[in-house]
Amino acid sequence: MDPLSWGSGWYAIQAISGHFIQYLKEARDKPPDELIWPLRLFLILLGYSTVAVPAALLICYVRRNKHAFETPYFSVRQLLRSFAVGNQEYQLIPAGEKESARKDTDPIPKTRAQCIHTAILLLFFFSGIQVTLVAMGVLQERIITRGYRRTDKPEVEEKFGETQFLIFCNRIVALVLSLLILAKDWTKQPPHVPPLYVHSYTSFSNTISSWCQYEALKYVSFPTQTICKASKVVVTMLMGRIVRGQRYSWFEYGCGCTIAFGASLFLLSSSSKHSGSAITYTSFSGMILMAGYLLFDAFTLNWQKALFDTKPKVSKYQMMFGVNFFSAIFCAVSLIEQGTLWSSLRFGAVHTDFSRDVFLLSLSGAIGQIFIYSTIERFGPIVFAVIMTIRQMLSIVLSTIMYGHELTFWAAIGFLIVFLAIFVDIHKKYSDKKRVPQRS
Repeated sequence: MDPLSWGSGWYAIQAISGHFIQYLKEARDKPPDELIWPLRLFLILLGYSTVAVPAALLICYVRRNKHAFETPYFSVRQLLRSFAVGNQEYQLIPAGEKESARKDTDPIPKTRAQCIHTAILLLFFFSGIQVTLVAMGVLQERIITRGYRRTDKPEVEEKFGETQFLIFCNRIVALVLSLLILAKDWTKQPPHVPPLYVHSYTSFSNTISSWCQYEALKYVSFPTQTICKASKVVVTMLMGRIVRGQRYSWFEYGCGCTIAFGASLFLLSSSSKHSGSAITYTSFSGMILMAGYLLFDAFTLNWQKALFDTKPKVSKYQMMFGVNFFSAIFCAVSLIEQGTLWSSLRFGAVHTDFSRDVFLLSLSGAIGQIFIYSTIERFGPIVFAVIMTIRQMLSIVLSTIMYGHELTFWAAIGFLIVFLAIFVDIHKKYSDKKRVPQRS
């Protein structure tokens, strides 16, 4: 090919690149609702790449020269080694022993006393999750819908609408709380064997899962939303097979499908008239976004459980610190690129009671994370997915009782199906546990 052709091709590439960059700049300045969702997702990922790419290069450099970062005392080099390589002097659990390790941490009790203790513990975790999530919902609705008076002009009320700043504050408070707990019980904490960057996977998948969930509401009808959310248990089981190599019997898959069917029947029968959704159809974009929500959410739960299964195990406070550390970075980068970080801080400085409500919201979320991580650590991702499904159903039952609504016949049937499937699954596992010592 002659030089003239090379030159014309190079100029064409430069022109296309210039137009594309100019288009991205114009898209970034537009309101989010005026952009199609693939472009919004691309801009989010582009913002995250400003952190991920340098971090990946740093990890590669430290891994290639890891011996140069070995120091007998705490230093920046030792911190970078823990971030990129981990503490390899402590042995992770071998791949062949994963199954036996899961049996050792099996939450199904063997005796009646253990069964009562496990039930009380599970009820305590469930109550903690329920109370903190309800408190978060009330406080978040109060912050978003209520106007706050200005300190210099008390007669003027202004509303706050930057929800990502609330997420950022939640991550900061959870980060500080976990750091305080780790500092208090530092000697009791196990050594953190995996590299610290593995928590970024949890942070990223959790962030994208939440974004897909909220974005899908614009394209998915209420029945489709309900069925997809109720199917979270089955998707979590399938993802556990991929991420952790966890095997489930056909009976367990059947119980998961039964729970999904019963929850869908209950939610559709009791909430279809009061859904308030203006979307009456489901588009192809909506199905892609709901699939992204389910897959990333299931990956988050199973990846956390995979870290809990390491030996020495990662404690829930170590995981809480790692996840919130990367989440805070992601949120800060996004807020700075959108130019809303400083404006949100100024809003809190000139409006009364706003900082107090944001702190209470963030503290509720941080305490809720402790209950969530404790549940996943002790009982696994499947139990947590079932808890969230039951929580949604109980919320409707309480609303029905408080406001005098009628619970339909099919809703009651769906409610019974869910709890019957849970009871049958637990009873079978409990019977199998009692039968094993008798055989041996």
